Amino acid sequence: MGIAAIKKRKNYKGLGTDFMPTKEQLKWDKYCIENDIRISPWPVSQGLNPEEWRVAVSLGSDYKTIYKTPNTYFADEIWQEVYKTKKYYYDKHTK
Repeated sequence: MGIAAIKKRKNYKGLGTDFMPTKEQLKWDKYCIENDIRISPWPVSQGLNPEEWRVAVSLGSDYKTIYKTPNTYFADEIWQEVYKTKKYYYDKHTK
């Protein structure tokens, strides 16, 4: 998505907190935390209310290397993508 295609949304307030994970998603979250897999939203731009986000993954106990997805997501999509990534790591290591 190019810069010209991005339009500021009216009443945008940054990363939403209205997403509630399911019990299954909490299981993936717990697994990742217990196994030193940190997955979280990462803002594309600096500022008070960034509109675009990437999924960031850091593996191991030092968390120095952060891998970010090439795709960007708006605030209303990012939590679903974060949990898809957590599910990927959960499935990869438990099956």
